[in-house]
Amino acid sequence: MSDLPQESPQQRWKPAWAAAEARLRENAGQTAVRTAVPRNSRVSKLDADLLDDELTDMLREPVTKAMSLLRPQLVDKHRLEIDTAIKAVLFWLSAGSASRQATYGQSLQNLKYDSSGHRDVLRRLRMFGALSIGGAYGWAKLTSYMAANGWADAPQNSFRRMVWRMLDRLERVTRVATLLNFLAFVATGQYKTLIERVLGLRLVFARPQGAHSVSFEFLNRQLVWHAFTEFVMFALPLVNPARARRWVVRNARAVLGLPAVTIDPAVAALPEHICAICHNAESASLSPDSATAVLGDPAENCAVVNPYVAKCGHSYCYVCIKTRMMAEADECTCLRCGQHIDRIWQQV
Repeated sequence: MSDLPQESPQQRWKPAWAAAEARLRENAGQTAVRTAVPRNSRVSKLDADLLDDELTDMLREPVTKAMSLLRPQLVDKHRLEIDTAIKAVLFWLSAGSASRQATYGQSLQNLKYDSSGHRDVLRRLRMFGALSIGGAYGWAKLTSYMAANGWADAPQNSFRRMVWRMLDRLERVTRVATLLNFLAFVATGQYKTLIERVLGLRLVFARPQGAHSVSFEFLNRQLVWHAFTEFVMFALPLVNPARARRWVVRNARAVLGLPAVTIDPAVAALPEHICAICHNAESASLSPDSATAVLGDPAENCAVVNPYVAKCGHSYCYVCIKTRMMAEADECTCLRCGQHIDRIWQQV
């Protein structure tokens, strides 16, 4: 009986569990430290600006329509003032209020402004709105006034010319500084504008646990759809709908064993001194009763002027046949016989 273990077998796992529990708690603590504060997304900040611009565009249309009902000339004359007023109202109702501290687009992206430990966040935000919105408006009005009054063409040593050169240099320096600031923003993710950097306003997540990531499937679908939309918008102006329709009709008739085009017997029977193109245009502009009369008795104003002959031997006005050839290109056919027209000669 002395060889039997004095400790119960059920108690042997406790020391091993205590050592393992300590290691698990340590690993869990390290993981929580790594993921407690998510990285501030650069894409979210840029998307917030796009959302604010879209909201401004949505509000601009009803405002301009309402103003056009009162005085239509006010919209074109004060378009800059309208845009500035819309941006100012939106900023005052969103980032300018003490409860939000973020624009509507930034709120949708789970972002808000933080002034790096300073308590006067609201005052800095209002300064940011005045400089970004009011400053842009003042600069645009000043440059337009100077350009309209010919300050750039003033005498070399005049006051107006010196002010123009000074502002031009200031604008170039500002553009270079904006570019450098944007490169720094891409590298660090902080201060996407110069004014934000000067005022110390940083965009941070309003709710760190609410940081979201876009799924690859959704992002890929959006990229494909955007590329397809751009391709369609690029290719659509290059397509001639009338020419495409004629190409489809011609090939369909060829498959069915029909002539390339349908010949109107009344047009084919017109006298040689009548231009078939002028005749069709004249008939289309008249009522059905008048068109019937014209088909039987062509008007004298449809006579061929400056006649040119196609290779099929039928004559047309030069302006009519040349315009038709330019519009239809390879699909141009004779209205009288249906033969293809690729060249014309002046009738002697």
